[in-house]
Amino acid sequence: MRAKHNRLDAIKRVIETKDVSTQEDLIAELERLGYEVTQATISRDISDLGLLKVKIAINKSGAKQVYSLPEVEKLRSMLNEFMVSIDIAENLVVVKTTPGTAPAVASAMDAIKWPDVLGTVAGDDTILTITRTKDASNHLIERLTRLKEERVV
Repeated sequence: MRAKHNRLDAIKRVIETKDVSTQEDLIAELERLGYEVTQATISRDISDLGLLKVKIAINKSGAKQVYSLPEVEKLRSMLNEFMVSIDIAENLVVVKTTPGTAPAVASAMDAIKWPDVLGTVAGDDTILTITRTKDASNHLIERLTRLKEERVV
């Protein structure tokens, strides 16, 4: 059972860091990481994780379909609707939202359980996110900005 848990964690990491459009792409990425998997195994894993196939706009001229985690899609939706700005101070990331929405956005961020995020503190329209390092803060800003810019179509 531990092997399955490790494989599911690897799938989550792959889905978050690469645009994976097909099961074959996912199998190739997992094999590159040292996992031996079949199409049937990947199909079950996709179902177990509740992965969604979403079509996102990548720029004004195109779109692509990729696998995504449901909790990431919830955050993407909230960022598109409520995020006003984002800033950094060393290992702290400050996200400004529309009034009254910070607690919900922070909860959506917490649900993803990014390993480099120690936690969030939300006020009415401000979220303080604490990361392990300054590099982790930079990476978090890139992730949040990308999620906001990539709109589901």
